[in-house]
Amino acid sequence: MRLTRRNKILLSVLACLLVLPVVTVFGLNRYVNDTSVPLTDSLFPESAPKRLLAIFAHPDDEITVAGSLRRMSEEADAEITIAYLTRGEAANVPKTSLSDLAQRRTVEADNAGKVLGADNVELFDFRDSGLPAADAAEAQKTISNLIDEYRPSVVISFDDRVGFYGHPDHAQVGVWVKTVLNTRRHAPDFPVKHFYQATLPESMISVAKDLSPTFRDMYPTDPAQGLPAPTVAMTIDSVASEKRAALDAHVSQVTVLQAVQPGYDKLPSWIYFRILSREYFTQVF
Repeated sequence: MRLTRRNKILLSVLACLLVLPVVTVFGLNRYVNDTSVPLTDSLFPESAPKRLLAIFAHPDDEITVAGSLRRMSEEADAEITIAYLTRGEAANVPKTSLSDLAQRRTVEADNAGKVLGADNVELFDFRDSGLPAADAAEAQKTISNLIDEYRPSVVISFDDRVGFYGHPDHAQVGVWVKTVLNTRRHAPDFPVKHFYQATLPESMISVAKDLSPTFRDMYPTDPAQGLPAPTVAMTIDSVASEKRAALDAHVSQVTVLQAVQPGYDKLPSWIYFRILSREYFTQVF
């Protein structure tokens, strides 16, 4: 009788130990995500080539939508291009020259692209941390040429107000991409059907400002000046290991990434990205 009771107690304890983490992860997932935002399995439009162009400022910026890029790369006949206007040479990495860091981050961008299933990775030589002062006409021509070369049906970039968390380079890229697309979108045979900006729901912004020093220091204090509201989201828990591998590819930026995504390197990817299991977008058109 004692043995039976003991076994029951042990089984009850084990059940609690198994259930508690699941309940905790589920609760945190509901806390940080906005489940009212509609989900989609793909951002590709129907009856159009599955070609996507993601345009960012620096190598590692793609982590904002890395899970979605990986998921769409797995679709039949998909072609994914990731472009960066700078090589990220101004990052604060001790004892590393600008040219050495540019080369290092170019390799890291290529490695991240491979993990995410990108078919093409392009890097340009606009000055890191100097995009707001760059030649706007030259930058917009670069973006326009990318569209002509790869003829994407979908373009993803940063928003044109905040730049995800307040980085001036990010916001400037968002301005240029939006300007180019709005200028050209009604031209005959223009390939881009949908334009999305990476964003976050208020629930995630609130958590980010509590946990991330980067968001806390750089994100606008006025909510009216913050990120655009998301209109669609993609679940990324099925590609958790790939997103973590893309983060890990940026070896020189570990400190920066720890500040932007606190705890990503402390928890197993299948737990971390089961909590932060969605990437959000606002559809501009």
